[in-house]
Amino acid sequence: MSTDSLRFALYALADDSMGGRQTGELGDWKAQEWIAAQFRRLGLQPAGDNGTFFQVIPFKRVFVDTSSRITIVRTQTTLAVGRDMLPFGGRSTWSLAAVRPVFGGWVDRPDSWLDSTTARGRLIVLAVPDSARNLRQIFGGLAQVRQSPAYKVAAGLAVVGLDRLAPDLLPQFLAGRITTDTTPLPTTGPAPLLLVTPAAGRALLGADPSTARQGQLGDSLSGEIRNLRTPLAYPSRNVVAVLPGRDSVLRREYVSVSAHHDHVGFTGRPVDHDSTYAFNRVVRPMGADSPMRAATPAESSRVQSMRDSLRAAHRPRADSVFNGADDDGSGTVALLEIARTLSRSGGTRRSVLFVSHAAEERGLLGSAWYTDHPTVARDSIVGEVDMDMIGRGNATDLPKGGTTYLEVVGARRLSKQYGDLLEQANATLPTPFVFDYEFDAPGHPLQYYCRADHYSYARYGIPSVSLSRGEHADYHQVTDEPAYIDYRALARVATLARNFVTAVANRDQRPTLDGPKPSDPHVACRQ
Repeated sequence: MSTDSLRFALYALADDSMGGRQTGELGDWKAQEWIAAQFRRLGLQPAGDNGTFFQVIPFKRVFVDTSSRITIVRTQTTLAVGRDMLPFGGRSTWSLAAVRPVFGGWVDRPDSWLDSTTARGRLIVLAVPDSARNLRQIFGGLAQVRQSPAYKVAAGLAVVGLDRLAPDLLPQFLAGRITTDTTPLPTTGPAPLLLVTPAAGRALLGADPSTARQGQLGDSLSGEIRNLRTPLAYPSRNVVAVLPGRDSVLRREYVSVSAHHDHVGFTGRPVDHDSTYAFNRVVRPMGADSPMRAATPAESSRVQSMRDSLRAAHRPRADSVFNGADDDGSGTVALLEIARTLSRSGGTRRSVLFVSHAAEERGLLGSAWYTDHPTVARDSIVGEVDMDMIGRGNATDLPKGGTTYLEVVGARRLSKQYGDLLEQANATLPTPFVFDYEFDAPGHPLQYYCRADHYSYARYGIPSVSLSRGEHADYHQVTDEPAYIDYRALARVATLARNFVTAVANRDQRPTLDGPKPSDPHVACRQ
């Protein structure tokens, strides 16, 4: 494995010119074309649609129309999407004409909630406690609210919590969701939800929500929220190639190795790169998976000291691109390096299937589509290895990190033998990794087993494993750039993956399943 080759490829794939590789955007399309060009250069055979390297996915984008407005009639105060509010809900149109807001209590205090008579036909405004510091905690509290009689007769909910949403997440919500569903958007359904800023909450009620009394009414509203569904601006495509096997019989079977090329696009507004870098290392050590909160005085001092040292080294830099160097540029360039080294060594007995998945960040949609519509016989895939975020993982990145740190998820879920083969391949390395199986534990709250592309294969009974060096302060941040990647560690993980794929591909027998295949591949994943 060549660290120079990995570095050169990653600086191309994660360059600002790729625009953060958001699904359906130009940068993602450019990444797909670039990956296909690398497969072609390496002499791999196309394994997509119609003799190409591409499998086109018929996605549509469903998103809130950002020109939607709500106006408070008496004061003519206008609330705008993205600035004052963030709508949730699948209705095609949600009219708030002549609806009056009403204070309905606190999300976490059922005893403060409004009665159904007062709530009927009104927009219930709910306050959020200081303890709910992020969207996950807010939405967790709303689960019970949505079972209340008041919610079922209300025109909708307005939750005063948009200030708790990390700014880096807002563009992702505004981008909407990706779907292959072509049925018309519903015109009815559960009451929609608005996440609003404290200022918007005050405008709706004419009072501070934190001190409002139960049942306090605001002035009548006008306007509506609209959801749209359009084709993607640029097609979303899995990029698929095959290195044919040497054995005349076994070449009809495949070992799959994969990564995902998409990421999360732009921030929407520039931020100071060094300030973000310093703040996240002190306050948000797992990047977007850490709650967004204000720094304490002691933390602010550490942030300033770190930022000052960066300022001494180089000039300030505005940044707005989520480059996705580690997530998952690292896995993608490792995929290419494995293809390069295997093709030069003469390949393996079984064929090796290389899949660069689309739309992982949208919920494993690209890998789900591929395994639902495989371009080779599904039962001919004997094993899957997915690589996601394999370029970091040192002690400066996470508490348990180090040169031998590697997270392994799913290896023994379907086949103990498959996991044993991975352990054996690891043992042959000059410096073996120490596998961390913590995140593979059933019921683990981070749900890693359900959050990586290997799961799309496992749900069909294909032995599958996800390899990762873990999350860090630059996860889904503008600071996930090629300069911060440990290329030696990246090469070592790629070497392990290649050696494991080789071992599986050269065996006489495919890995043995420990039980029957899952009966329904489309049931919800359970960690």
